[in-house]
Amino acid sequence: MPGVPSGKACEACRKQKKKCDEKQPTCGRCLRLKIPCVGSGQQRFKFQEEKQFTKQIRREFKNGTLSTPGTSKTSSSNGTPSPPGQLLFIQARPSSSTTRLAHAFTQAIQRSTDIRYNLGSTFGLFLEEVPRRLGTNDALDRAVDAITSAHTDFCTRKHGSVQALTKYSAALRTLRVYLNDPIHAQETNTLAAVMILLICQSIMGQTTKGQWWSGHAEGAMQILKARKEFGPQNEFEAKMYMSLRGSVLFEGLFNHRIQLSEKEWDSLIVNDYDKANPEGRLLQTLSRAPGIMRRARIFLRTGSDPTGVQDELWALYQACKLDVDKLKQSSVNKDLSLAQALPHGFHRTWLERVLTVHYDRIYGIGLVITLFFNCMVQALEIHSDAVQADAHHFTEEILVLAETSENLRPVGSGYLIICLITAWAATRDPELRGRVFEWLCEYQSDFSSRQVSQFQQELQWTAEHLCLGDPLGLRQELDYMDYLLD
Repeated sequence: MPGVPSGKACEACRKQKKKCDEKQPTCGRCLRLKIPCVGSGQQRFKFQEEKQFTKQIRREFKNGTLSTPGTSKTSSSNGTPSPPGQLLFIQARPSSSTTRLAHAFTQAIQRSTDIRYNLGSTFGLFLEEVPRRLGTNDALDRAVDAITSAHTDFCTRKHGSVQALTKYSAALRTLRVYLNDPIHAQETNTLAAVMILLICQSIMGQTTKGQWWSGHAEGAMQILKARKEFGPQNEFEAKMYMSLRGSVLFEGLFNHRIQLSEKEWDSLIVNDYDKANPEGRLLQTLSRAPGIMRRARIFLRTGSDPTGVQDELWALYQACKLDVDKLKQSSVNKDLSLAQALPHGFHRTWLERVLTVHYDRIYGIGLVITLFFNCMVQALEIHSDAVQADAHHFTEEILVLAETSENLRPVGSGYLIICLITAWAATRDPELRGRVFEWLCEYQSDFSSRQVSQFQQELQWTAEHLCLGDPLGLRQELDYMDYLLD
């Protein structure tokens, strides 16, 4: 096409006349040099001839009369009458702030964005419907502005810039106002704002000292419990629930303020898409974990088991093992037929890539859920030798995922942090824990610049909590930093 340059290099590479890999949102050279990357992979247009829409005031003779500027009602752009023969230029309005915000957010979620940085393919496809909802809810607008700024920093390996933290704080203040309003608090867009801030906090690495959860999942539950109907109210919410349920389940293991009835858990978790699949069954099983943990702690303190928690826990653990074995088969024998049915091109390549990552991700989450129950079974000393062997095997599987998923860092492999935390808590082998800790520090560094000593303390607290107060033989005098120095 004449006048259209074929190159799609970013501005920095074009200026220096360097070869650009045209990756989005950040090319390899800008990422390596830690400089802003603008325009990578974007088509540029060079217009050969400028044509403007004009309106010309002419003198026209009609029936012997003369139309003059004095009798014409046409005015110039500033409101003054146009002199004879002047051209009026009709200019396009500048984009609104909402349009600019939607465009910036779309760059982070569109399918052409590299899967290593793509928020949509990692945190849920509900994000693709957010841009059209901007401008209708100030809490949602502020949340999107905050995550867009945080994502831009994240792509250039910046942790918590002043601008991103300021926008995040402003979004929290606005959300607080909306949650105090009984009408706004129940809106779909307010729930979307909570979800987006949950994602924003995770990529910014901002958590309260001594805890792994964000607190936003608890806020989402308060919104849902304030409604008459706990389940999704529309298709957009149904998509949000697919992403929200995992966050609520994992936070519910640590945050005792998340208290849901069995019916409410089912409304949140069960859906037509995966209720009969292994991943859906595992999430349903995990929803029973908070109650099991409370009853198991009572059993450890009193020594009596009137509710039969040991037998129930063992049955749930065996069910998890069966389902996680099926997920492993899906991870090994990846079914890409859905993508291969498409013609060769971008959409086929994109879908093959997404499906490949999806199978590994759900297998990793399945391992996490199984290891949660493994920790509790070990704490109750049920079939100890066999259960410890299971923990060793599942931990090795997570280490394989950590090694093979390095090319997805940072966002595409973020799920491995919870996988590695759980693996560290479940295994008793100090050498294996050292390997897990090394990978955990590596992956955690993508999201946070916390000191390793603080990170170790939080990790030990988490392990003790998952194991019902028994850290499974963790020796306080053993310094796992030694494994990092080998």
